[in-house]
This record gives sequence, C-alpha cells and structure tokens, in this order.
Amino acid sequence: MERRVAYWVLPAGVGPDDYETADLEQREDIVDVPEPEDGLGLSVPDVQDALRDMLPTGARPIGIRFLD
Repeated sequence: MERRVAYWVLPAGVGPDDYETADLEQREDIVDVPEPEDGLGLSVPDVQDALRDMLPTGARPIGIRFLD
C-alpha cells in the first residue's frame, strides 16, 4: 500500500533535544507499507522503517504526517 507522507529528517548523531528546527530537512515521499491487518490503520513503526531505508545511515524521520 503506497502512502504519501511528509516528515523532517533528524541528521545522524543529533539527539531529539539537540537540534534547531531550521537545521532539519523537510521532505515528502511515497512509501510502500503493509496493508493494516487489524483494521486500526497504518503502523507508524512500519512507516518509520520504510523512511529510514531511504535516508542516509543514522538519520531518522520525525514529525511524520500522512498526506493522503
């Protein structure tokens, strides 16, 4: 199931309390995630894993928003 998401990239080596918003890269991508089996909606950890695979080593997606 493809979903369009917007998020910010927390660079490798930067903690969640150690950044300025202006230092983050804002991105929008389409990710392919498994169809929800429980009927409750998408699994955020599945989306985070899919995004991590697209980012440089050690970078993390934060502030994920589903756009469609």
